[in-house]
Amino acid sequence: MDGANAASADSPSRASSLTRRLASVAILIPAIIAAGWWSLATVTAVAVCVALGIIELFAILRQGGLTPRLGPGLALGLALCATAALRPYTGLDVTGLALTLGVGLTLCYELLPRDRGASLQSWALTFTGAVYIGWLLSAFILLRQIDTPLRGGLLAPLGIPRGAAWLFLVLAITWIQDSAAYFVGRSLGRHQMAPILSPKKSWEGFAGGMLASILTALAAVPLLGLPISAVAAGLIGAAAGVAGPLGDLGESLIKRQIGVKDSGNLIPGHGGILDRMDSLLFTGPVVYYGVLLGLAFS
Repeated sequence: MDGANAASADSPSRASSLTRRLASVAILIPAIIAAGWWSLATVTAVAVCVALGIIELFAILRQGGLTPRLGPGLALGLALCATAALRPYTGLDVTGLALTLGVGLTLCYELLPRDRGASLQSWALTFTGAVYIGWLLSAFILLRQIDTPLRGGLLAPLGIPRGAAWLFLVLAITWIQDSAAYFVGRSLGRHQMAPILSPKKSWEGFAGGMLASILTALAAVPLLGLPISAVAAGLIGAAAGVAGPLGDLGESLIKRQIGVKDSGNLIPGHGGILDRMDSLLFTGPVVYYGVLLGLAFS
């Protein structure tokens, strides 16, 4: 359809979809803030997101006739969360050990009696899928563990915990960048960024999102009292401004290959949990390592 008649026909559906999206956001934001406030809650929330993300990802792959192994994938993804969660208590980074065991055990799983015609493919998908979700999301656990004292920002009266401030930084950057890219692209977008993978993305939207990402990172320093320089914050914002859209396009590639629109329907109006985490999967690790560098040089 085209023109005013199409807009009129679509408006009830769009209004209903917007209502569902706003209702979901109203519920999710307080829950996410609470999860970031306490360390144990952060670990629990990340572990739940890892499990749900792997379940959704493997379900998508199975729709395409592929055969990732859910049990081994969940075990490896959650093991990667555990290595991050246990680091402050053991003083060791055993991520490499978890990856080593993961390679061997997911491969050995394919030795069990079954039709081995797709064993190599199944092993590769199981291992990479678990690492894609589990390893990248574990960065949020590591961010929550950063214990460098804050500088008493404008929001200091709220008593935001040290590690939680870094979590809120990456969430704010990602969400504001995504929103800015959407609205700028919708109003000014003329040049498609990835016409096959995501036809609605434009370079104008990317530029708007990048600017918003940098400004958000800069504003977070005085607001949260982050102990990094403005230069470091700007660089972190710029890196996240690139990582976020790449994470989105990465998930779009997976869905496009299989031929599905959404990763699931867990969140009303938003699709599946992977549809909400795709940018965060990339921005989380990028911000984490950017923060480490920023702390080292600030």
